[in-house]
Amino acid sequence: MAEQITHKRPLRIKVDKERRKQLHDFYKLKDSTEDGQDVAAQANLEHDSQAEDNSTSSFEEKRLEPSVPKISESRLVELVHAHNTLSSKKAEMNNTIKNTIYENYYDLIKVNELLHSVGNNDSGHLGQLKEVFKLLEER
Repeated sequence: MAEQITHKRPLRIKVDKERRKQLHDFYKLKDSTEDGQDVAAQANLEHDSQAEDNSTSSFEEKRLEPSVPKISESRLVELVHAHNTLSSKKAEMNNTIKNTIYENYYDLIKVNELLHSVGNNDSGHLGQLKEVFKLLEER
């Protein structure tokens, strides 16, 4: 049940979507059908994403601050979305921890069986080893 290492590119796409969602929420943009508003919103998103890429220190500072919506200012839909996101991240982390524990336990069982087999067969191998040494000493 080892997790496969995947290429990093899909993770970048996921981060970009999250970044766009955060910018969208920050500027409180609504989905619009007018071209003028779409172009302006896209320009704001691109400008902000470029500025964020250029300043790594501000990005790290933003990372340190939790991105938790204020309950009094948020709509119910936003709160439910935040709850679902956090719940899915928690479940994913719990599954990762369980998989790691399972893999380590499986390896421990294999090592334990190997050590028992070496310990139980030690007397037979030890006798054979002594005979080989006696034969070597006689020569």
